[in-house]
Amino acid sequence: MDDLLKFESDCMTIQIIYNSLDIGGLSDARGREVERRNYINSLGYLYPDKDRDLNDADSFEKLKAAVKGYEYEHMLSQVSEGARGAEFNAAGKSIDDVMFVEKAKRYSMAFENGFHYGVFYSYLKLREMEIRNLVWLAELVSIGVPRQMPGWNKYIVPFKYHLEEGAQQQ
Repeated sequence: MDDLLKFESDCMTIQIIYNSLDIGGLSDARGREVERRNYINSLGYLYPDKDRDLNDADSFEKLKAAVKGYEYEHMLSQVSEGARGAEFNAAGKSIDDVMFVEKAKRYSMAFENGFHYGVFYSYLKLREMEIRNLVWLAELVSIGVPRQMPGWNKYIVPFKYHLEEGAQQQ
């Protein structure tokens, strides 16, 4: 459970910093640090070691450098800089997509450990992901998006990653 909460907190912190990179009112370092401090958690694997580096990040490259040596470095390497938010981008993934997939893997793997509260938490989070997938697909159908558009590939099957990990171990 501790691992899941710390990972989720770090993901929120990274997303807050990533999304605040393009805000014009946060151009000076002092204003950026004060404003980010209001929203960033003091929990996670990145806190307190990388707190200063994350707050000083004013570009995507500096954000990548701030998480160097942590598992988040691999996640940020998958993000294409042109993909902001939930835009359709066939060339790369947005930060939301990468973190959504990684969270699904983590929540699925929580069932491998013993009986703990993390199993219930993971089950609820995976159900939320399924609902998000259904809403996403329903919206695509309702607005008439053609099947060949990349938006149709944005949904994931949460327990799929659990099955892939088990198949690789055998």
